[in-house]
Amino acid sequence: MGEKAIPSLRRRVKRSCPSCGPEPGGEEKKGRGNPISVQLFPPELVEHIISFLPVRDVVALGQTCHYFHEVCDAEGVWRRICRKLSPRLREQDTKGLYFQAFGGRRRCLNKSVAPLLAHGYRRFLPTKDHIFILDYAGTLFFLKNALVSSTLGQIQWKRACRYVVLCRGAKDFASDPRCDTVYRKYLYVLATREQLEVVGTTGSRVCDCVEVYLQSSGQRVFKMTFHHSMSFKQIVLVGQETQRALLLLTEEGKIYSLVVNETQLDQPRSYTVQLALRKVSRCLPHLRVACMASNQSSTLYITDPILCSWLQSPWLGG
Repeated sequence: MGEKAIPSLRRRVKRSCPSCGPEPGGEEKKGRGNPISVQLFPPELVEHIISFLPVRDVVALGQTCHYFHEVCDAEGVWRRICRKLSPRLREQDTKGLYFQAFGGRRRCLNKSVAPLLAHGYRRFLPTKDHIFILDYAGTLFFLKNALVSSTLGQIQWKRACRYVVLCRGAKDFASDPRCDTVYRKYLYVLATREQLEVVGTTGSRVCDCVEVYLQSSGQRVFKMTFHHSMSFKQIVLVGQETQRALLLLTEEGKIYSLVVNETQLDQPRSYTVQLALRKVSRCLPHLRVACMASNQSSTLYITDPILCSWLQSPWLGG
C-alpha cells in the first residue's frame, strides 16, 4: 500500500501590516484556506500577549511595523507591564509618580505624591529638597519639600508635601546639569507669553521667553524675552555658574546660545545678552537637530533623521 500524504497541521500567519505590505508569496492559494492575520485578533488579546514580553522586546517589536508600533505603545500594555514589575501597585494608584530605590536590599515603592490634576507627566526634575513636574498641557508644578531622608539614609517621598503651580505655558525647563542636586539653585523655564506690540496699544504677540526661578522658594528672579519670529522647543544648560551657557533649540532644528552669570541673577538690574547661532548649526546647516543633552562640560546633539550625533565641548568653540 502506498503511503498517504499527511497534511501539515501548522497554520500560516500572514503579515498584513499596511506599512509592511503582504508577506512575499503570501497570496491565497486554492486548497489551503484563508491565512490568519494578527489584526483579526481582539486588541485586548494582543496587548495581553505582548505584556508578557520583557521591556526591551516590547520596544524592539514596536519598531518592526506600523501596526505593532501602535499596539506596543498602547496604555494597556504598559499598564500591565508596570503592574507586573511592581505587584504592590493598586489599580487606583496606576496614575501618579512614584519613587523606588534600586540600591541596597530594600526595594520599597513609596506612595505617590504627584499632582492628580496634571495632564500626564511629561518630565520631572528633582532638586535638593523639591520636585518640579511638567505636564503635557504646559503646566509646571512645584512640589515643595517632596523628598526626605529616612533613618536608614535612603531618600523617600514625604507624604505630607504640598504642590503649587509654578507657571503655565511652559515648553521645557532645565537646571544645573550636574548630578548633585545641591548645585541646582536656579530653574530655567522656556515658556510662551503674550507681549504688547507697542506700549499703549491693545495688540499683542506671542513670544518665547526664558524665566529663571529660585528652586528653594519658586520665586521668579529673572526673565528674558525673544523676538516673536524666534520659536524654541528645548533648553539645556552647560558651563559654570559664572559662564552659564543656555542652549536653545528652534522648531527648525537650529541651535542658539547665550551666556549669563548666575551670581548676578538675584540682583535687580536689566542688561542685554547676545543670542548667537551655535557652531553645529553654522558648520552643518543641512542637518536638523532633533534634541539635545548636556552635562557641565559638553553637549550631545541628536539629528533628525538620526544620521549621526555630535558631541561638543565649550572649549572647542561656540
